[in-house]
Amino acid sequence: MYRITKQQCQDSITGICSQCGGVLEPIETVDNSGNPTFWSGCIKCSRFDNGVEPKIYAIAKELVEDCNYTHYSHIRIEGRDSDDTKQYKTECQISGTCDIVHDVLRIDKKHTTTIKDKP
Repeated sequence: MYRITKQQCQDSITGICSQCGGVLEPIETVDNSGNPTFWSGCIKCSRFDNGVEPKIYAIAKELVEDCNYTHYSHIRIEGRDSDDTKQYKTECQISGTCDIVHDVLRIDKKHTTTIKDKP
């Protein structure tokens, strides 16, 4: 018996992959107790992912690719890296940056609401 059915997993998926921006789908796996289950993930990246809003992904991608933001200081693109390795490292930076963007937008919304409520 599945802990999370394929349909339950599908129904819980919101957003896109935080690493590549791709489609998330239910992936059959086992949980930490060895029980069969489905978790959301990205087939293209071969990773489980809870997903992010497209807006968050777009901002994170722009920060990394256009503004040279580095979320993970230990992941650096080297001149000798293959194109695939450069792409992977860039996508890792984007994924990490999604967390920061999410927090900033949440805090901005809270402060914007607070400012509007003040006379």
